[in-house]
Amino acid sequence: MTKADKANRLLTVANHPEVTAYWLGSGYTLSMSFDTLRDKQWQRLMHVIWEHPALYGPLRDRYAPGEDPTARLPIEALPPTASITQHGQIRVGEAVVGCDVQATRSLFECVSIMIPITMFEGLESSPSIRKAHPELEALDNIYYDIALHVYDVLPFKIAAIGYERECQLPLELRSEPVLRHDFLLTGNFLATSDVLNALEGDLSRYQAVRADLHWLPASNLS
Repeated sequence: MTKADKANRLLTVANHPEVTAYWLGSGYTLSMSFDTLRDKQWQRLMHVIWEHPALYGPLRDRYAPGEDPTARLPIEALPPTASITQHGQIRVGEAVVGCDVQATRSLFECVSIMIPITMFEGLESSPSIRKAHPELEALDNIYYDIALHVYDVLPFKIAAIGYERECQLPLELRSEPVLRHDFLLTGNFLATSDVLNALEGDLSRYQAVRADLHWLPASNLS
């Protein structure tokens, strides 16, 4: 397949004979890290996420393409020192696949949206998956829109998009040079001005998307 062919491909839903196969392996994630949030802020945050038009849920059970979604459940706001996982659907172009919304309220405040790579046809789990599959830009765009949708209500510090992206803590990035180097090299993240100023002095390669929020696209995609 030529580079042009890859660029013109669309994400399509896989056709697995076993439903469980849709939920195997690694995930493509949006992970948002926050300062400490109060109970009412957590309640608002979870509602804002599920109100995004690309998402449907939370559902009683995990969704597999081709099945009818199970009953919707009330949106939960997790109590202190807890973690929860809520199941749902997400639409990426014409593809409707399953996702999990994972929230952690412990030593750090974090919410991730995770889609298993196996939901999509022809994708194989790999740290270089974004370079090998330009069609994932459509999913990046959905995640980016969700992140801004959240930020406008409850600002995060960092929102990272991509293969197995974890919630990044600014303190860890400042104190661990290797982790910081890999994070900045990968790109595909939103971060606030104070976070970036603590990580590197030159912000000229970043795009300002809000008064205090900057975007760095994914690197090494050509």
